Amino acid sequence: MGTRFAPLALALALAASPAACSGPAPVADLLLGDERLRLDADALAARVPLAPDEEFRVAELGRDAHSSHHAVAIRSAETPHRHDRHDLQVVMLRGHGTWRVGERVEAVGEGSILYVPRGSVHAFANQSGETALAYAVYTPPFDGSDRVEVD
Repeated sequence: MGTRFAPLALALALAASPAACSGPAPVADLLLGDERLRLDADALAARVPLAPDEEFRVAELGRDAHSSHHAVAIRSAETPHRHDRHDLQVVMLRGHGTWRVGERVEAVGEGSILYVPRGSVHAFANQSGETALAYAVYTPPFDGSDRVEVD
């Protein structure tokens, strides 16, 4: 499998419900350059602890020449925004709510795999009553400045 499709394969593996199989629980198993990172959902959540007054947090897990990988915690909702230079793939690991891409708003839950092409307005609103947790992959690697807030 080529490097370009590795994030999608990982997303599909993470989305598999542990109740649907008798094997081990899903993990994020990332090979980023020469570094291998393997984390279960609890370890991913520990990478993005929210302060009592914090609603949203993103923590980079690692990157390579083609992509950057992040854990995302959302207590309530993120503001609508877009990324003009990055495509985004998201796997919902915990929580549920509504997902906006463009003008469409849909219900999403644990195991949902979401794709946002660059330039598309998007936002997640958590309705689960607990902090939502997601795994996100940006291509190319996120530069930290490509987040444009939208009214």
